[in-house]
Amino acid sequence: MSVIPFVVAVEPSDLKALNEIVKAGLAAERAWLKQAREDEGVRFLRGKALSEARGRVRAKFAAMRAKGKLAGTRDLVVARAVRAELKAKALDGPYEPLPSQDARMPGRRVGTGPGHYNRFGDEKTKLTGRMAVRLPADLGDQLVRATYWTSAPAVKALWEWQTRWGDGPQVIFREAERSGAVTLLDAWCASMASRPDADSILEKAKLQAQVITTGDIFRAAAKRAIR
Repeated sequence: MSVIPFVVAVEPSDLKALNEIVKAGLAAERAWLKQAREDEGVRFLRGKALSEARGRVRAKFAAMRAKGKLAGTRDLVVARAVRAELKAKALDGPYEPLPSQDARMPGRRVGTGPGHYNRFGDEKTKLTGRMAVRLPADLGDQLVRATYWTSAPAVKALWEWQTRWGDGPQVIFREAERSGAVTLLDAWCASMASRPDADSILEKAKLQAQVITTGDIFRAAAKRAIR
């Protein structure tokens, strides 16, 4: 089965709790397999009979996983929760493919648009954990398309906001600090930078709240799985 890999920033406590859910799921799968093999009398069979019995166990096992009754891997646990999250947010409908220029952009969080509009402000993030997960290709594609197109209007408006107001003094100072030091030229540029009024700042915040990223869905799915 074709899969799409993702690496998601999550809260360490959520990742720890999710790992415990997966651990319990793996134990349940092993117990189920042990019982299924005993029911088939596998240890007493040989040759073709053994092969057929093992085949029946594998088929039943796959069916149990497909129904969501068994889930002993992180991929299975998260995929089930992602499907539920997309459905709960009405993001499980049909969407067009991404524009080719955006689909090819490496490292871009699809659906976010320009990173420099500083969606999360200067708050220290709690998302220091990293969750690696693989989704079935159809589900991964649905997730990417849904977040991209749902967020597209707000992303476009944020680009326009950025064009109208520029980076602002805070971003200029932050970029200068990253380069090593704040020079007199940086200070002058910051002092001359456009400063949005209160209504424009509120407009930006509302637009940012309308952006849904793949990471948002994964983090909500993780919390759904550990509830």
